[in-house]
Amino acid sequence: MKKIVFAFSLITLIASCGSEQTEATQDQQKEEVTVEGLKSSIKEMDDSLKTMYTQAAKTNDYKINKVAFHEAINRNKAFYEHFPNDEFAETAVDKIAALYLQINVESEAAKWRDTLISNFPITKEKIGILELQLNYYDYNDYNPEKIKHYANLLLDIEGLPEEKREAYEFRLKHIDKTFEELIEIQASEMAEQSKK
Repeated sequence: MKKIVFAFSLITLIASCGSEQTEATQDQQKEEVTVEGLKSSIKEMDDSLKTMYTQAAKTNDYKINKVAFHEAINRNKAFYEHFPNDEFAETAVDKIAALYLQINVESEAAKWRDTLISNFPITKEKIGILELQLNYYDYNDYNPEKIKHYANLLLDIEGLPEEKREAYEFRLKHIDKTFEELIEIQASEMAEQSKK
């Protein structure tokens, strides 16, 4: 009987030590989140996706696994959540938006572009990002208030090409029209001009 009690006590002791060691390992892993570690994990996924794109270009029936896109998205989100003030955070948010766009989850892409615009107002490629937002709320999810918001942000940009300025002003002039109705108006105006 003493042997059974001793064996049971030994098993319990080993199990509790293992549990404490597991908890310590988990705590250590939580503490080891670093800028360089996350950037390295993001680069791994970037490299994997690049390899998949190369393979897809060579093979007609090759399909890129969407799980890889989601993993890349999650790694960039982890970076942004842990280090929102790091200079790489802007790049991480931009990648999240771009990756969602690539897998046609456009509502999430729009959400992350909004995060980019709000938190990094002097972001690179600002005009392109604002145009994507304008187009999304014009064509995919018609919302006159959002269209007006993004058109006005675009019009506030210094050095905006005149052709673009005219297009945004035209859109604001016809804010009550859907994308399809706007196309009809433009076609009608072009037809009128060609008659002159």
